[in-house]
Amino acid sequence: MSTRISIHQPMYLPYPGLFNKMKNVDIFVFGDDAQYSRRYYYNRNRIKTPNGALMLTVPLIKPFGKKLNEIKIDNNKNWQKKHLKSLYTWYKKADYFEDYIKFFEEVYNTEWQTLHELNMKTLFYLMEQLDIKVKVYFTSDLLRDYTPTGKTQRIIDICKKLKANVYLSGIGGKNYLEPILFEKNKIKLEFQNYKPKEYKQLWGPFIPNLSVVDLLFNLGEKATDMI
Repeated sequence: MSTRISIHQPMYLPYPGLFNKMKNVDIFVFGDDAQYSRRYYYNRNRIKTPNGALMLTVPLIKPFGKKLNEIKIDNNKNWQKKHLKSLYTWYKKADYFEDYIKFFEEVYNTEWQTLHELNMKTLFYLMEQLDIKVKVYFTSDLLRDYTPTGKTQRIIDICKKLKANVYLSGIGGKNYLEPILFEKNKIKLEFQNYKPKEYKQLWGPFIPNLSVVDLLFNLGEKATDMI
């Protein structure tokens, strides 16, 4: 019997591919102690407007060199009002807007202190709406007082701790993972093969890999079938 596991950093209103990864494993680990990088979507994501994709960004206080679970939000900037207004402006005509907007009103009327709190609040809600039931862990809990010996070994140690024998990696893992270490530890290495499905959107031609909120506002409960 196989136990499948995947690891990924918490993201802000992620694209559907992250939830596809969750849907295809038994255990999902949030890498909350990873270091912040501007390249990733830790504090930003895209929604759709008549002029194409629009990036919603949560402003941060000096995030570089810090772990994701340590980063504070810059609440001197009125980002909450801007994000909520954007959802209203560009999605109020969506078929299922009213089903979800109350949650986002509550989120954006709360003064979040850390990016981690905000991301996990929205991630758990989105997982619930997409009917994703998976055991969840955090790397900060699993690897307390842990001295890393390389990215691949870190993943293997987590797999062993949670008794998982299949690791599902994003396609980018092909650039840095060491397959031979997985073989030595009798852990099967697989790579996600996610391809976005086209669905009905507002505002012209389909744009793939937007925030999953675009999918929910447009499809409602049917969004689960698109993950």
